[in-house]
Amino acid sequence: MKSRVLVLAVMFLLLSGTLANARSLSSWGPTGIAEIPTADVLDFGVGLAPSLGFYSYTESGSSYTSSLLRVPVTVGLGLGFEFGVTQVSLSTDEPGVSEASGLLIHAKANLVPERAVVPGVSIGGIFDPSSVLGPSSFYLVASKGIGNLKGHIGIGNGIYGVGDQFSIFGGLDFQLTDKTELIGFYKSESLGLALSVDILPILNATVTYHEGVVLQLGVSIGL
Repeated sequence: MKSRVLVLAVMFLLLSGTLANARSLSSWGPTGIAEIPTADVLDFGVGLAPSLGFYSYTESGSSYTSSLLRVPVTVGLGLGFEFGVTQVSLSTDEPGVSEASGLLIHAKANLVPERAVVPGVSIGGIFDPSSVLGPSSFYLVASKGIGNLKGHIGIGNGIYGVGDQFSIFGGLDFQLTDKTELIGFYKSESLGLALSVDILPILNATVTYHEGVVLQLGVSIGL
């Protein structure tokens, strides 16, 4: 009897909850667009956005292909703060190079909420205890929307910079239709382009090109 009540209570919360935007998570975990974070913070709810990227590179005159699997889970507390973890697995067909994997920890706090004439400002970080990707990443980002267009500008290092050096990143996302969004962005001194499509209210698919092709599915549920 108690187990039935618990199951019904969970179903009620899921069904009566407000569905969060399924495209809300970036591929690294923080709320964002494609590969970069934005000043937005996930509301009270949970986001899941696994992605798989394929990249080509040359080493000693030979060409190889690597793949990067990222599975971020982000929790929004509804207080201008979010946190989560991202499982990362990096593999390559280059002989003698083994697969690397580890768990990243990320957190973001909103410092200034976005208003009519004031951009939102947030600060965050991605911590890499396993040193899979190298140094931890820290960033400061501002976002402002006008109509169907929203711009983002920030500064960061690690994933969002060039190694340990802080670098500028930014992006523009344009709402083409109610279910389609076109995204252009700049990160780590290279440009990227993405197309995001809502399949269901809680399910989204994003195709990104940034030094390689990245396919991402996003699922977000807000309570």
